[in-house]
Amino acid sequence: MAADASGQPPIPDGFEQVARAPFVNHVGPILQAIDDPPGEVRLGIWVAPVHTNTLGLMHGGMISTVIDSAMARALISKLHRRSVTLKMSVEFLEAVKLGDWVVATGRLDSHDGKVGFTSCEVRVGDALKVRASGVFRLLKPISA
Repeated sequence: MAADASGQPPIPDGFEQVARAPFVNHVGPILQAIDDPPGEVRLGIWVAPVHTNTLGLMHGGMISTVIDSAMARALISKLHRRSVTLKMSVEFLEAVKLGDWVVATGRLDSHDGKVGFTSCEVRVGDALKVRASGVFRLLKPISA
């Protein structure tokens, strides 16, 4: 991860910085893939020291934040409705390390008009690090 003149890692090809909720903006930068189909969103983040626990690994709460955002954004991209998380289940399979480029792929799996069901995989390269699922309460449509 070669940093630019400002000390920030480069934005990988196919990703861009997108403004999000204040908390997510605060813990980022979290980048979003440019060309995902509706119902799927890839979010990426370079793991910086601020994202780590006392062992120097990506903090589980930070990973969960990225997952929650990826699943919610996947839902929004397909249904064009805001949502709130009702339930999230996370399986930590392998540690994510300082300096890793992490990509979380959130997917809308199904919905019934009131609730959306989502899933997410977190990878570093080809290695699956974390799996998750979420249930979201569907709120009002987003105005055009």
